[in-house]
Amino acid sequence: MKSKRKKYIWFDLGYTLLKLKREESFRNILADLGFKVSISQIEKAFHLTDKLFMREYPGILGKRRAFYMPMYLGNMIHTLGLRTDICPLFEVWKKKLEDPFKVWVPYDQVKDELARLSGDGYSLGIISNWDKTAVPILDLHGFTPLFEDIIISSEVGFEKPSAEIFKIALGRASVTAEECLYVGDNYYDDGVGSRKIGMDFVIINPFGNLGIEEIKECTIIPDITHVKDYL
Repeated sequence: MKSKRKKYIWFDLGYTLLKLKREESFRNILADLGFKVSISQIEKAFHLTDKLFMREYPGILGKRRAFYMPMYLGNMIHTLGLRTDICPLFEVWKKKLEDPFKVWVPYDQVKDELARLSGDGYSLGIISNWDKTAVPILDLHGFTPLFEDIIISSEVGFEKPSAEIFKIALGRASVTAEECLYVGDNYYDDGVGSRKIGMDFVIINPFGNLGIEEIKECTIIPDITHVKDYL
């Protein structure tokens, strides 16, 4: 339920503002292994695997990739209906994702939409579970000046869905939870954490309710351009 008019909009980073350049690379790796799979199939498999891990293994996607990636790739291969050895696939895929400054890129419409929201009088901020590369990546893409406050878990010592990281954000911005909206893609981090402090939120899911069928009473939007519709 929406409460009073919002003054401040907080955003998650991964798969809210930024995405991995992964589909084409993964298709090429599969092609080298003798599998012909479409980009749309791979995109959906990534989506379903992401949502499965968000639900069943909360917080794991923010850990070192070597900790969870073999299991992640196993689910990808299963979802795609393929049969292959995961170990060599993991070694190749790990190298593809080595440099975060090359693999994390903004969604096409993000910068314009952030500028539009700012022009409409909303203050903008980030609350994200991320490592020390977060701000440099934002700098690389020219995003940093768009945000008044940037709250990164590795810098403040708390991770979503802890209420503490949200409380730190509210304190820095000098706003109340009721004056804020949070926009994220992971209900179990973003939605649960927001609810703990009474902050409204929306969840980005480009495939409707696919992969998050269990989540009820939650506003779902396909991408950042629909934030204004909610407001």
